[in-house]
Amino acid sequence: MTSRDDILAVVNSLCMTWAAAQVAHERSRTATNPETQADQHARAQHAHELTQQHYDALLALLTASVPDDVSAEAFLPVQPLPTGEVAIHARDDRANSVRLKLTGVQALTVGAHLTAYAAISLDRSGLKVAEALPPLPADPAASVHPAPSPPGGTGPAPVVPGTPPPAVPRPTIR
Repeated sequence: MTSRDDILAVVNSLCMTWAAAQVAHERSRTATNPETQADQHARAQHAHELTQQHYDALLALLTASVPDDVSAEAFLPVQPLPTGEVAIHARDDRANSVRLKLTGVQALTVGAHLTAYAAISLDRSGLKVAEALPPLPADPAASVHPAPSPPGGTGPAPVVPGTPPPAVPRPTIR
């Protein structure tokens, strides 16, 4: 079994050799004489080789620490479909694959409910979500403005809460 400390040591080594390679590469690129450039280029190559070795070691440690029956999913857990619907990929209590196909309205509703339940759960655990959110405007009617219409768009512009964006000056044609 791989320990957390072993993995962290390899990650730290990987990060340090990668940074050393970047520094040596930049020094090689900005060297003022050929000897310094060749020396820094050799250092960058050596650091790149060490970085690859540390990466391979990290990959081996992580592979050894993961059970054989675990695999990465080849798709996103939430996937917008070309039909305008949203697919949610999940697992049930018995690790069976489940795919929910929702309309856009249903996906927004589910997302709003999940967000609300998450906020309630965080609040009950002592974390105050309200402290992390920006304050609501005192006069909601004053902070609602029409959004700019998309180029070539038809119909009225949607109403967007918040401060209106600065006006973009139109070019003058002479």
